[in-house]
Amino acid sequence: MKPINLPTDKGDPSSVSSLQSSVFRLLSLVFCLLSFFTPAHAQYQVSKEPKAVIEVFEAMYRYNLPEAESKLKALNATNIDQTWIDLAHVNLLWWWLISGDESRDYDNLMAVILNRIITRFSYLPVDKMNDEEVFTMIHCYAYLTRVDIYAERYFKGIVNLSHTLDFLEIALKNADRYDKFMMVSGLYNYFASVTLIKYPVFTPFFSLAPKSNRELGFTLLNKCSLMDNILIKNESLYYLMKINYQLEENFDRALSIADQLILRYPNNMIYHFHRFSILIEAGRKKEALAQYTTMLGVSIKAPGLNSLQRNHLVDLAKKRLQKEKINIAI
Repeated sequence: MKPINLPTDKGDPSSVSSLQSSVFRLLSLVFCLLSFFTPAHAQYQVSKEPKAVIEVFEAMYRYNLPEAESKLKALNATNIDQTWIDLAHVNLLWWWLISGDESRDYDNLMAVILNRIITRFSYLPVDKMNDEEVFTMIHCYAYLTRVDIYAERYFKGIVNLSHTLDFLEIALKNADRYDKFMMVSGLYNYFASVTLIKYPVFTPFFSLAPKSNRELGFTLLNKCSLMDNILIKNESLYYLMKINYQLEENFDRALSIADQLILRYPNNMIYHFHRFSILIEAGRKKEALAQYTTMLGVSIKAPGLNSLQRNHLVDLAKKRLQKEKINIAI
């Protein structure tokens, strides 16, 4: 593997943040977007998400958030477990937030829902929880960490992150037993190892956390990316794309993954923005400019976007082009 370079993004994908923000965001990536994965491989205990929940996520991947919201509301009229609905709701709120929408207090809304789920399961001893309950607690505390880091509440974020440790240990010891545990294990092993290599100042924190193995993390994530279920496949591909260009400097591999995601979800502006960022980081300025033009076209034609969402990532890309002194008029 190539030498590691930490990404400099914070809340949105292109803004430059401080060293502290970079490190804590790196830690948050260990656990981000970890819900609703179902591989078809027989050796795993597979998660049991209802088809209607998966359809909410498919609408998110298509970047049609009003459609996803409509499908989410329809879940309330079903007998689907409230925890599935709540977790889908949190994920959708996050997508709204990073899309540039400013119509709601997403920070507070996510915190309320996540703490409600935690309270729902907090009476259970850790050793009495089933695999799904263990994962749910990891997911909720990790998502709270993610929101804290986005809002630059770093101390609160690290406290929430520490609440995952007892649950995380179970997931790491049983990566081959449950599909979601494999994803958690891959993310933790890779990102925790990278943080320790680059910033040994965090050694005291990780002395309380399970040991990590960077190569194992990479292997597990690649294995997840080959699973048949579209949700676990998409999430693992997304993280591998970011790892390859932000940390490994393997731009060709990252670009290949971005193309794979965009082929399936051509209106997903987040995937398009990452493709643009890969080309910028690789120094391929003409191709980056062409990708910016593609983003403009998608932002105009993609259904279900409000004006803020149509302009948010396009504006970030434009600012990056200006920073790189790339003439947009060419």
